[in-house]
Amino acid sequence: MRITRDLLLNTAKETVKRHTFGGHDLVCAYLTGSLIYDQPLLGGITDIDLVYIHTADIPCSREIVPITDEIHLDIAHYPQSFFSQPRQLRTDAWVGSFLCHDPIMLFDTTHWFEYTQAGVFAQFFLPGNTIQRVRYFSERARASWLKMQMEQEEYSPGVILNYLRILKDAANAISCLTSVPLTDRRFVLDLAERAVNLQMPGLAGGFIDLILPEEPVDPDWDVWMSNWKTAYSQLIRQPDAPLSLISGRQPYYEKAILELQSSRQEAAVWILLWTWALMSEKLPPRSTEVSNFLDFCCTLSLDGAHLPGRLSSLDVYLDTIEETIDKWARDNGL
Repeated sequence: MRITRDLLLNTAKETVKRHTFGGHDLVCAYLTGSLIYDQPLLGGITDIDLVYIHTADIPCSREIVPITDEIHLDIAHYPQSFFSQPRQLRTDAWVGSFLCHDPIMLFDTTHWFEYTQAGVFAQFFLPGNTIQRVRYFSERARASWLKMQMEQEEYSPGVILNYLRILKDAANAISCLTSVPLTDRRFVLDLAERAVNLQMPGLAGGFIDLILPEEPVDPDWDVWMSNWKTAYSQLIRQPDAPLSLISGRQPYYEKAILELQSSRQEAAVWILLWTWALMSEKLPPRSTEVSNFLDFCCTLSLDGAHLPGRLSSLDVYLDTIEETIDKWARDNGL
């Protein structure tokens, strides 16, 4: 099937139309994510990010609905009351950000979307609100780094995942100075662009330095992907598997990795590392799948022997980000 942006937009519209036909629960539905831009596909595949606003109770906070092997819906549900305080949403790094960065309204009652978006948008880009969204990430990154230093947990997939979460928060702090938080598949691609927008391209390079080894290695993508897919097949059997990694999402990540592994290897490594860490944290500790993941981490110098040095380098990186934020605040009169 030939996938185009128009096909995806029509699919989104038809989905909302079916959900609202004969019902009175939805107040609004709008589209966000990669589909609002001209090139939503990565690896020939994408998701359709919808936000549903309900009058009262919500059926769930998030659901992922496969349509084909190449397309699935990612629907976030919120009660109408969540949007009752525009002032709070102006400092919300997730909902507020995506509400104010070109969403496409697909369904609205009594001009709810227009009124709500205007209330949030009015002062959303004021420096005082921007800095609160940014520091949500930077302060959490620093707090998590201090916790890792103090607790000194035994090396495990959970420790690697904590390390990567700090990196994600640090990168999102950079991103939110000029835009929205980063999404998993385009994380490294968009981080490079956001760093350039800040006239500090080295921030993106510093991020990559913290996940790749100092000395180049010959990637063994066939083995890595085979082990990653085996871990995925085991993960979906676990009762507490993350919703973001349900079985229908495997092609979503896999095809992105395959497309990027030759042109943007660092971006492909990030997707592989992040999703594999999420899986391994949920798998039995002594399983072959976890052992394969730890071997992969060793190849990247993210093993137990190198982790103290990595944390020291991460400390320096966080310092640089905090200094960047402080300078931005001063330049904007804060």
